[in-house]
Amino acid sequence: MNAAPAIAPKSPLRIGFLSGIRHAVPYAEILAELPDVELVGIAEEPQSPDWMKVDSAKAAASMGMAYFDSLDPLLDADAVDAVIVCSEPTRHAPLALRALAAGLHVLVDKPIGTSRADVEELVQAAAAAAGTLSVINRLHSPAVQRLRRWVDAGAMGLPLHVDVEWFASGAHFATSVERPELVVNPELSGGGELLNFLLYPVDYIRFLTGLEVVEVHCEASTLFGELHRASGVEDCAIVSLLLQNGITATVTLGRVPAAPGLGPVSSSIRILGSHGNASSDDDKPQVSRYDTSGGVSALPASGPSSVAILRIMLKQYVQDLRAGSTPGYGITDAAASLAVIDAAYASVGSGQPAKISSAL
Repeated sequence: MNAAPAIAPKSPLRIGFLSGIRHAVPYAEILAELPDVELVGIAEEPQSPDWMKVDSAKAAASMGMAYFDSLDPLLDADAVDAVIVCSEPTRHAPLALRALAAGLHVLVDKPIGTSRADVEELVQAAAAAAGTLSVINRLHSPAVQRLRRWVDAGAMGLPLHVDVEWFASGAHFATSVERPELVVNPELSGGGELLNFLLYPVDYIRFLTGLEVVEVHCEASTLFGELHRASGVEDCAIVSLLLQNGITATVTLGRVPAAPGLGPVSSSIRILGSHGNASSDDDKPQVSRYDTSGGVSALPASGPSSVAILRIMLKQYVQDLRAGSTPGYGITDAAASLAVIDAAYASVGSGQPAKISSAL
């Protein structure tokens, strides 16, 4: 990847949003807290449906940002340093390609694309781009970082199996998802909860083991969500992974009525090693209170993991760009995760394990 465009030392990092219909507001709220960031605005494409324009304009107004009914003002490298793509998933790759062509740093909401063709185009574009290409991720989780340090120190011996549970709580669906169709309508989402969530557990597994997935066996179903069922997409899945060197991993994921956590998302990891095991929970440490009537209240010490981890990730992203460094999570990581998701869907369709396609 080419060297990143320089950011003037005393100038704020100017960030815009290409579409604001998905996750733009929570990202903007975190970035607005940083003293070295200037939020330029949110732009929507002229040909976008009216509801997208309305939602993007509302998102901009809620944050006191300008709204543009064209992408052009935010694809101007003289006015913007970086853009965050916050559209529906099926438009992630096309918008990212336009921003890379404009010479900007690009941060894409997950998933980076919805097909192998998307990733192939982005790999080629990123290799020739002046700006960096990165993806929203959760690898800055303090719990996951601690696990990695234990692995590196040999505290558990060799990791032989990793088990990840990832659940989104249906109780938060109406507040954590701007519009249900952004998750359940394949024309917008590209798929179901496998495409929406599997990349996070795969990221964790690759990060903790340093190994690539070579084979996937997946069973998926629609157990809880009527909207998912009506759209023909899965809300739950069990994924068995074979990694290099014969290491194994399992992932249980889904959008369930009540997740076993303290916020909209619950994530836990267990590593079985040759000389020990370790487990983590993204929501811990937490503060618990027990009352005289037997009630229990618990809150994560730094807020729900979905917010706390994102705050760390975005702060580091800004620091990397200002320092002229390439963000740690890039197209190679995103491509590896999407390849596993593709194989998972292939396995669901065939009922058999699916090999991972060759690396891009």
